[in-house]
Amino acid sequence: MTLLFDNTTIQREPIVSLARILHNDREALLQLLLSMCMSDTFSRIENCPTYPVRIVTSDLEERLKFIRDGLASDPYGISSVLAVLFESATRSDLRKRHGQYFTPMWVARQAIASLALRSGETVLDPGCGTGIFPITILRDAGNRSNAAVSIGYIGVENDPILALSTAVALDWVNAPPNWSVVYANFLSSELGDFHGILKKIDRTRIDAIIANPPFVRFHRLERGKLQRSHRLSEFSGLHAFFLDHSSRLLSHGRMIFITPLEMHGTRYGMELLKGLRSKFDFSGKILYYDGTKHVWQMADLQEVSIEKHAHIRQVWTLMLFQHLSKSNNAKVVSRISKRKEESTVPLAAIARVHRGVSTGANNFFVINDRLVKKIGVPMDHLRKVIPTKIQKARFSNIFKEQDWEKLREEGKSCWLLFLQPNARTDALPQGLRRYIRVGEEHGIPRIPTCRNRKSWYSVSVPLRIPDFFFTYISRGYPRFIYNAARVYNLTNLLGVYLTKPMSLSDSKAEIFVGSLDAEIRDWIDEESVGRKYVGGLIKFEPGDLEKMPIPKSTLEDLELGYVSLESHLE
Repeated sequence: MTLLFDNTTIQREPIVSLARILHNDREALLQLLLSMCMSDTFSRIENCPTYPVRIVTSDLEERLKFIRDGLASDPYGISSVLAVLFESATRSDLRKRHGQYFTPMWVARQAIASLALRSGETVLDPGCGTGIFPITILRDAGNRSNAAVSIGYIGVENDPILALSTAVALDWVNAPPNWSVVYANFLSSELGDFHGILKKIDRTRIDAIIANPPFVRFHRLERGKLQRSHRLSEFSGLHAFFLDHSSRLLSHGRMIFITPLEMHGTRYGMELLKGLRSKFDFSGKILYYDGTKHVWQMADLQEVSIEKHAHIRQVWTLMLFQHLSKSNNAKVVSRISKRKEESTVPLAAIARVHRGVSTGANNFFVINDRLVKKIGVPMDHLRKVIPTKIQKARFSNIFKEQDWEKLREEGKSCWLLFLQPNARTDALPQGLRRYIRVGEEHGIPRIPTCRNRKSWYSVSVPLRIPDFFFTYISRGYPRFIYNAARVYNLTNLLGVYLTKPMSLSDSKAEIFVGSLDAEIRDWIDEESVGRKYVGGLIKFEPGDLEKMPIPKSTLEDLELGYVSLESHLE
């Protein structure tokens, strides 16, 4: 509830008081909405359902006063207020069943700004809820020119209370009289169903679609009819069907959808996005609420993962789809076409990919400063490593010496105990000998990885330190990290070793990592590579990653040579 108040000047106290009065009482909310209706409110609703007769009760004026007081300094907060009241009046299990989650005003403003509506255009709003998008259009239009721009608006809503809520909200802010709400199931609608409304508002087509579609997971859906009409993956949620149906209705123009983050890390999501590439060019942003700074912030989708911000309270993914019309299709070439036209080589032509150091017992072999001092381990028996239990948020494009030092100072386990296979325990320092005996008492030598070594306590490390790390298992897009700190990696990361070892400056490393990250994103989007798991996880094996195509031009710009192997160019 409180998120809907963020970055608004709505007075919370009267609205929260009213929400408590309306708790689990949809009929009371409906009566309140009926009391807020103006003479033409019902005429805004196409296929208007039959609403009950308005009943005037003794407490009605008090309830209306709560709303007026809450909106005294911000009439455009009406949609947020009605959303709060709907959340309170409707049982949570019912809202969850229908995927009724509301958009905060700040998120709506970012979506509207990204859509960049122009005068004379008509926008369709599937699942319009309490009307946050049209109200935001009017709010921002008023801020620019003190008058509503000549934009047409059509909302679609299949909940009668929400359809009425949008109509009431439009009247509350004096929206153009031809802005309307269609009471219907959006997924059963066809383009012809909107022709009558378009004609009424003197428009011929829909130019844009904006939606925060209902979020209902696949196991809660009645799939029969949906599956027959859309042919999406059986694991697709209701939001995916809304996106697919919208793409069919829109013959030109653009769409912006608020989608779950999982759309970009699950097989069903990537299959849908891959299919849309034949009609749309699209890009993604993440809008998130930073609880430490108490502000909404935006970043590119590929640059931010949910793990990066420990204090995130909410994440909203904005996907902007630009239609590739027949007239510009020849000019606009998709990224997959560009890749086919470019001469590429696989990553294996410039590097090899290997798993990280496998100790068999990280809690024994990977230790922190405190334990190093307690045991008395000499430096020649230690190797620097990246800790295993560390959020990927701690990684930037370049992992530097100071980054490793900071982790070490925080008490993270940044040291790998390294003993030569032929090391004699009686020649080791006393503390280290005692530590090995403790390991034996705890059964470390019986762990399969340790048991198969010449000496169970001798962990083998590569002769070379990796040039790059790769987050081979992750939600969302994986990432490359340049290893400027020259440390080893454990099994939480893959190591990428350049065939032609070289030291990169920070500027070159940033460019190269940025290029690699862009290539892995495109490769995933275009070919749905990687192994997909429940929960949106994508995993790459070393051999999978070595097949990733890289344009030769990227390597030439950075003066990175590549091995020209026929097998790599097939």
